[in-house]
Amino acid sequence: MLISLDAFRRFNISSNYEMLVVDGKPDSVSKSIDVPKANQHAQAMAGSHTNLFLKGNFAPMHEELTLTKAQDFEIRGKIPRDLNGSFYRNGPNPQFEPGPFYHWFLGDGMLHAFHLQRGEVSYLNRYVSTPTFEIERRAKRTLFLGQRTNLLANMQLVGGHVFSLLAGLLKDKNADAYTRLIAKANTSVLAFREELFALVESSPPVRVQATTLESEGFENFDAGFIGPFTAHPKIDPHTGYLYAFGYRVAGSPRLEYYVINPHGKLVSRTPLETDYAAMVHDFVITRNFAVLPVFPAVASLASIRKGRIAEWQPEKGASIIVLAKDGSPGSVRRFQLPVGYAYHYANAYEDGQQIVIDAIRYERVPLMGSDDEIRAELFAQSNNGYLTRYRIDLVTGKTEVQPLHNERYAEFPVIDGRVAGDKYEHAFAASASGLNPSQAGIFDSQVSYELARGKVRAEYFDFPAGHFGGEPVFVPTGKPGERKGYLLNLIYDSTAERSYLAIFDAAKPERKPVCEIWLGHRVPYGFHGTWRQQRT
Repeated sequence: MLISLDAFRRFNISSNYEMLVVDGKPDSVSKSIDVPKANQHAQAMAGSHTNLFLKGNFAPMHEELTLTKAQDFEIRGKIPRDLNGSFYRNGPNPQFEPGPFYHWFLGDGMLHAFHLQRGEVSYLNRYVSTPTFEIERRAKRTLFLGQRTNLLANMQLVGGHVFSLLAGLLKDKNADAYTRLIAKANTSVLAFREELFALVESSPPVRVQATTLESEGFENFDAGFIGPFTAHPKIDPHTGYLYAFGYRVAGSPRLEYYVINPHGKLVSRTPLETDYAAMVHDFVITRNFAVLPVFPAVASLASIRKGRIAEWQPEKGASIIVLAKDGSPGSVRRFQLPVGYAYHYANAYEDGQQIVIDAIRYERVPLMGSDDEIRAELFAQSNNGYLTRYRIDLVTGKTEVQPLHNERYAEFPVIDGRVAGDKYEHAFAASASGLNPSQAGIFDSQVSYELARGKVRAEYFDFPAGHFGGEPVFVPTGKPGERKGYLLNLIYDSTAERSYLAIFDAAKPERKPVCEIWLGHRVPYGFHGTWRQQRT
């Protein structure tokens, strides 16, 4: 064994940590350290690989920093004094050199946080500590990433949990206990109730201390929860309920829908039958329904061993599952959809007897093919995603697919979370112009969509040459649904090899940032972030 059972058990219990913040800033317990010099990032790793996801700004950083002094940052403009809270971003960041089949989706999770208060800022980044992470840290090498599933490593990982795994196989026809052991927690971050969670769709949420980013263990939702849990749960803005789901690569049920009440207790689990084991990354809710599209990105252990979560099998067809939001089993209905794929959804709402769903749709699942195909998708725009509308008629069963805007490749759509599930007028996303192809990054701009007048209107802000961003995070300052607030985007300057947090006026999306908070180091490309308003 490479890790003790006590180390495993700490991921199954609740821990409390004192807040290390005074007036929104880390106190003397949090030490300010020197900013690393440029070009120090993962030199040995990047130099020994041709793997796309270990080069440039995809390559990991290994320093865990705490920056609290004014001289740690270069501030261009002024930080808005009404922007009080924390911006978080999650992404894959392998702690050791991965195996030859490493894929971007498989790295250890690393959280980055900018704490903002009354015009001042502090920053820190931390690995998300999981059992797999701790095993590899003690072994001082990678055992699981891109290794075609190392049998010995998995035996060591299972360890004393072999009996609970066997019991799960016999009782529930799955080995959900294993989902805690393989967690990477590298995809997104959720602020729910007074807590913060790092998420990956294979495993339960990892609770994280919101100020220090200290990992506190797995969340069991007061119900002994074990199982896969989406990286994109939805909070109902009207009730405070949290809705989620999990899909299984093997075992049953293949898909399961969860309801968590505002007190953080899991109150419902609804099994959903599917024709195949699909990679279901995201979903949507409306006032009355939960909607889970099932596209033919077929997940399997075989594909994972090849460094891919899923394989594209369009002959299996596509469908959509609609059920009452409370998870009533008798409410489940299925509708057929044209084949395509969507990783992410902007929003959904009810329009009479129809459900409207807005998503970034692809003709086929991206980033799951050969290395050459992935490069073409990322840098030559061979399989672009565009804002697309699905309509599901609950009376006739008819489904429609309508492109809304296809001027530029777009991804990571976000809205004002206070209108989730309702008709809405504004959405924001990362975008790629295609005008200056570069393997230094993907998203050289961001887009603001206006959907209020039938025809979608898009306004772009193009980043400076060689600068690449990601998912924008909307921080509202006006009434629900208004485009009043700020857009936060973590941007990488490929020439200077530094990153900065750009703060935009969301009401004026075509204008330059009102403020840029520059770090002395780069932040590797990641996936999703969130804003957590300062508690008063």
